[in-house]
Amino acid sequence: MRNFIASILLITSASAFAVETETKPPVVGPANGTLLVVGGGDKTSIWPTFVDLAGGKDVPIVVITTASPKSGTDNKDFLELQALGATNLTLLHTEERTEANSDSFVAPLRNAKAVWITGGRQWRLVDSYLNTKTEKEILNLLARGGLVGGSSAGASIQASYLLRGARSGNSILMAPGYEEGFGLLRNTAVDQHVNTRGRSEDMTKVLEAHPNLLGIGLDESTAIVVRKDRADVIGAGFAHFTAREVGKDKSYELRAGGAFDLASRRPIDLVAEQSGDEGLTPPRDPGSVRVAVYADEGSPKAPELIEGCLGGLPDKFHMERVTAEQIRQGVLVNFDVLAQGGGRASLQAQALGDEGKEKIREFLRKGGGYVGICAGAYLAASDRPFYLRIINARVVDREHWARGGGDVQIRFTDEGKLDLRQESPEVQIRYNQGPLLARDSQPDLPSYTELAVYETEIAEKGAPQGVMKGTSAMISAPFGNGRVFLSSPHPERTPGLESILQSAVLWVAKRDTPANP
Repeated sequence: MRNFIASILLITSASAFAVETETKPPVVGPANGTLLVVGGGDKTSIWPTFVDLAGGKDVPIVVITTASPKSGTDNKDFLELQALGATNLTLLHTEERTEANSDSFVAPLRNAKAVWITGGRQWRLVDSYLNTKTEKEILNLLARGGLVGGSSAGASIQASYLLRGARSGNSILMAPGYEEGFGLLRNTAVDQHVNTRGRSEDMTKVLEAHPNLLGIGLDESTAIVVRKDRADVIGAGFAHFTAREVGKDKSYELRAGGAFDLASRRPIDLVAEQSGDEGLTPPRDPGSVRVAVYADEGSPKAPELIEGCLGGLPDKFHMERVTAEQIRQGVLVNFDVLAQGGGRASLQAQALGDEGKEKIREFLRKGGGYVGICAGAYLAASDRPFYLRIINARVVDREHWARGGGDVQIRFTDEGKLDLRQESPEVQIRYNQGPLLARDSQPDLPSYTELAVYETEIAEKGAPQGVMKGTSAMISAPFGNGRVFLSSPHPERTPGLESILQSAVLWVAKRDTPANP
């Protein structure tokens, strides 16, 4: 049975996914450099990480488009990198091995800081580049500390054992003549599109034939960042790690924020691993989450309510109030979570200003957590340019936002019961004009996970009947390397439901524990 793991990831910069404490050579990953292995699908939330790891938008980046039928400058990945602002792109494509072996062809790789291998069909990469100077220069790029990234076919080719390489179709897992990858990840096989193409059980068949491999499966819009033998998970879905031990498969599924030791084939306990490491946050109780509570314009009563909810657990939560000016000055680097409570979202946005809002987004990109309640949920939404735009959610029936207050019933989804640690499927909770949330269609943000929906409604002050029921009451999503949780109603104002907010803070801080240890 799979174990659902979400380890604690303390990231001090967008490119600092790991601080190595081991001196022995890596068993699986590269001795130098970084790999970004993406499971295909929408890469909107992944691209900023690729650019950050590469060294910025101006560094020389080579894009290898050969796997794709669109191998020219009309290639989707090439266009998306251009749109992101990458200014020093070189496109490489050939179907001739003699050209792939020529010094003129590989010259851009010798000067590059990063290479990106697009999706498509794996066999095209094998036919053109396997055991050529092109493959050698990709390895050389890693050896000098560069970045190799790739999605779908560009992910699978990074493994030592190549999956789905058959010319006749990608439904064939193991194809004679097309089973060798570039070996950037040794003793591994990498699969992709796991969640959208029904591939969750396919790795078992591979391990039956090749029991010494570590199987890595990636959902769409999900990636692992590999340095040496450490893989950090980012994105919207799960990374699936499977190994055969004593004739049985042992599998783990890690969300964004989880980390996996590729050598021991086990998830990493980051708190135990990092406590005392030089240059990191000073050692502290791993259960103590540092919570910055917004206490400024537009949120007069929220700090006291949040502190009252979390303050009874001093071993788990350490709280400090912060002002908008302190956020603009960068105070969030000292915290794990920002809690933005009820009040007036427009006043909160005005107090923060563009600089303060960008500081919050930067905090999340680097692995921080955001908890927004009522006004704080409005503020996080994506359908107003002056909002934070950190979650792909819009506000329904904004015209009647002042629809009244009182107790309503919400129903938890399966994900909500798991992440918020709730046993009852339905609860009564205090509502006071919070946002009615629905999915938005912003292309630069991943879809959110619905944790709870409204079962009953309040429709006063001219608000129409039937609108509130069925809208999202609580939602969550990744943003960069961080996590966002929003609640339209008020668990902190409902006696007996304090655990919802407590669990939400632990979840965004990546302090959630395995469901099946």
